[in-house]
Amino acid sequence: MLKKMIIASLLVAAGVQQAAADGKVYVKLPDLSSYTDHRAEEFLTEVVLANVVSSNCAGFEITDAEWSLLTDSADILAYGQLKLSTDDYDSYFYKPAFDALDKPGTCEEKGPGVEQVLSELVAQGGSRDPLPDQEKAYEEWRAYMDALESGASTPAPTKTKTK
Repeated sequence: MLKKMIIASLLVAAGVQQAAADGKVYVKLPDLSSYTDHRAEEFLTEVVLANVVSSNCAGFEITDAEWSLLTDSADILAYGQLKLSTDDYDSYFYKPAFDALDKPGTCEEKGPGVEQVLSELVAQGGSRDPLPDQEKAYEEWRAYMDALESGASTPAPTKTKTK
């Protein structure tokens, strides 16, 4: 009986480690509820571009915790504030950000904006530091993201609805 309990505990622990095996780090997320409509769109554009630039431009790299702050904040804006579908999120925000990389000078021009975006997210209550209990943070993050994504599908009346 004890052997079965030990094996079960190890399997549960392995599952939690597997969930975090992708290298994701969980951080305190900002309160972005004040960003609505056009301002949410503008800031989402900035956050997504900061993510793409920091991931693809030398000299503008960020930590895993900062990457989580950017990507999770973008999801909060896209799914929580703007109620975008995944297709609209990709089409209207990620595609233009990646297209910008094809233009000469994008890294040099947009790279300094990465720090500005991170600073704004921190000013809104986010953190650049990993939460101390990553297992608990994962569970809370997963529930939060599931709730956000389940509410997404009716775009706000902005550019995403008119295109």
